[in-house]
Amino acid sequence: MTSTDGVTWTGQKSGTANNLYGIAYGGGQFVAVGVNTILTSPDGVTWTARSSATSGDLDGVIYANGQFVIVGNTIAINSTGFILTSPDGVTWTSHASTSNLYGGAFGVGMFVLVG
Repeated sequence: MTSTDGVTWTGQKSGTANNLYGIAYGGGQFVAVGVNTILTSPDGVTWTARSSATSGDLDGVIYANGQFVIVGNTIAINSTGFILTSPDGVTWTSHASTSNLYGGAFGVGMFVLVG
């Protein structure tokens, strides 16, 4: 949903039937994440599906320090999580994690991820 004042909201279509779990804005665009899903939009209305080399639940996304960071987990038993980074929301680099991850923040010059 979008709103210019935080009071009146307008429903928007994402173009996916997958659940979406997080959204962030930075570098002139929104990035929304969910089950096997990364979407980008310049305005929160028109969305484009993006791909990554990862499959599973993409649970959180933040934008800070000039890049997007997505955290998530694979669905397999005894699985580990993953971290995806991108300066533009289009091209993603995968990084290993030793545990499933669900969120994150940036402050005091560092990213902190939780799981």
